[in-house]
Amino acid sequence: GLNEDEITYKEGVWIGGGNAGPDVEPIAGGLEIATLVFMEYWTKDSQLIPMDTKVVDTGYGLERITWFLSGRATAFDAVYGELLDKFLKVLNVERPDEKLLESYSRVSSLMTKIEAGNRFSELRKEAAKKMGVDSEYLNSALSPLEKAFSVLDHTKSIAFMLSDGLVPSNVDEGYLGRLLIRRALRIARSLNPDVNLSDLVVMQLHHWSRSFPELLEAEDKIAEIVDIEQKRYEETVKRGRDLIRREARKRKVDEEFLVEMYDSHGIMPEVAAEVLKEEGIEIRIPDNFYELVASRHEAPRERQQEVREVKGIDEFAETELLFYKDPYMLEFEADVLGAIGDAVILNRTAFYPEGGGQPSDTGVFIFNGEEIRVKHVEKVKGRVLHHVDKPISRGHVKGRVDAERRRSLMRHHTATHIILGAARSVLGKHVWQTGAQKDVEESRLDITHYKQIEPEELKEIEMLANRIVMENREVKQFFMPRDEAEKKYGFVLYQGGVVPDPVLRIVEVDGFNVQACAGTHVTRTGEIGLIKIWRSRRIQDGVVRLEFSAGMPAVKRTLDGYEKLRGIAEKLGTGIDEVEEAFNSLLANNRSLFKELREERRKRLELLLEKEIESSLAINNVRFVSLRTDLSDRSIITEVMDKFTKENGDLAILLVEDKNLYFMVGSSTNVSASGVLKNAVSKVGGRAGGSDAFATGSTSASYDEIKSAVLEELRKAAK
Repeated sequence: GLNEDEITYKEGVWIGGGNAGPDVEPIAGGLEIATLVFMEYWTKDSQLIPMDTKVVDTGYGLERITWFLSGRATAFDAVYGELLDKFLKVLNVERPDEKLLESYSRVSSLMTKIEAGNRFSELRKEAAKKMGVDSEYLNSALSPLEKAFSVLDHTKSIAFMLSDGLVPSNVDEGYLGRLLIRRALRIARSLNPDVNLSDLVVMQLHHWSRSFPELLEAEDKIAEIVDIEQKRYEETVKRGRDLIRREARKRKVDEEFLVEMYDSHGIMPEVAAEVLKEEGIEIRIPDNFYELVASRHEAPRERQQEVREVKGIDEFAETELLFYKDPYMLEFEADVLGAIGDAVILNRTAFYPEGGGQPSDTGVFIFNGEEIRVKHVEKVKGRVLHHVDKPISRGHVKGRVDAERRRSLMRHHTATHIILGAARSVLGKHVWQTGAQKDVEESRLDITHYKQIEPEELKEIEMLANRIVMENREVKQFFMPRDEAEKKYGFVLYQGGVVPDPVLRIVEVDGFNVQACAGTHVTRTGEIGLIKIWRSRRIQDGVVRLEFSAGMPAVKRTLDGYEKLRGIAEKLGTGIDEVEEAFNSLLANNRSLFKELREERRKRLELLLEKEIESSLAINNVRFVSLRTDLSDRSIITEVMDKFTKENGDLAILLVEDKNLYFMVGSSTNVSASGVLKNAVSKVGGRAGGSDAFATGSTSASYDEIKSAVLEELRKAAK
């Protein structure tokens, strides 16, 4: 242990991520070992706003403690051990002399001045001076090792992030994951251009699996995600060079330019700087570049107001929620406490208020023998507001919930949980719910996934979901204190979002899926009936939407589809089981006929052009041919024109199809096709563009007008 005299406690204020508070740091031997931040404030627009709940953010530097106790020259030696040596070998990095590392570690605290705006290169020179060595020698010895350290640390973070279910994307935490992957790849490739980042991440998984065996459960998925991200990065680099050139000509090139190019287009600052240098523009990459990028995505989100303000709501007692006691209760009696506008407040209700992606119940009140329609229901501060089409005064009412709507919503809500569980089973534990909307006929579930779901995967998800239905599993619904629930089930409870309440309502599909959820559900999965997933589609980077129906809506649409299939079978003159074969045969015949038709059209156009070429107009060293055609297939037109201009280098061919223009010239004409056509359409009205060999355009002018204009411009160009 340490003597108390060897420990220094440094007090200060910590601000970051939208929070702030006083902090204390224990320091020994010049090393900060831990930080305790007493979070008391939100920060907004340079203002400190007191928190309702104050917490202690405890940061014990376990890796630093390991380093401190080991006495090694670097923390990486102490923490990674043999894995460091493996990485150095793969990355082709030689380890500097140990004495140099030990000497540098004693002055390395100088680098903290970067946070104050000092340049890294200047601080390195200062360190070299204190060590009594040449700064260039120090930099050449340490730089490759520091890069290897970065790759080592980044790939460890990537391994744990992906195993925890993070999906790289362009938003939120997914964005920071992608930033880390791309930075690790860029640094690794600067040391060994042939390295695959996924190989390094897999090495991390195996190394740390000795303490965290669960890391290997998704090894293949994690490697696939990294490979996909590596491919996307390589494609981005290819596209990015031209983009940098274009943007640099239009706007100011500075630090913000580099950040914007990375943040919006994924172009690494080193690539941007290299392209800019080719354009004669010198720019320095900030030492804290990635901190600047990350800061754009660390700004605290505006806390959404959980409830809307309703004047006078606090005068009423909270409403007793009968649907939690019995989700099948469809009729009830209650006392009217009062009304706010068109909203009636009762002492208790079986009407479910809108929330958690589930629409509200509808139905009727029976008041003084009259039926009054309940149009919409919402919950505000524990009071349920029933919006009705006629006013109700104080008294006693009977409520009747629309039974078919309630049961369909219950089936769809429980089906959502089952599909989510099935998706996690089939696709992997990285799948998390990002949104959901239940409805009577069709519902949707948005999940995190790093690529489009394959048809076979979707089928497997659907089959597993229906198997859970057929097993008629119990759907348990109960309340549990938050701490107990998190200890028993883990944070997978919050698939539908974090619930702030100290007591959670738990919905558990026995042995399959568990979530904190406030919606209405069936009590056994067999009540759901058929689950049919209609489609899956990517709605944003890293998020896939599943659209589905459950119960009778699924049955009805499936039967409708069957009837349509039967009708198609009848038209094809075959049975339902042979529809696919008959359709494929019809498609093959159609392709064959289309190919024959295309060939006939091509030959016809060739014959017409050959006839025109025989009487072509000679303009100096150019022979001009024009033809009006009713053929609209651009591929045939360009194919035929290309054939004749290659065979006859002195030809200039104009083809006019309706309002569309095609102009191609042979290689020996020394005429620009785009120049001629652009000038011609400028006279008769229209637009044109293309290359020196081939140009296209459009005009509303007559055939004779455009022919005459092209001929006039061709005479000028052929001089």
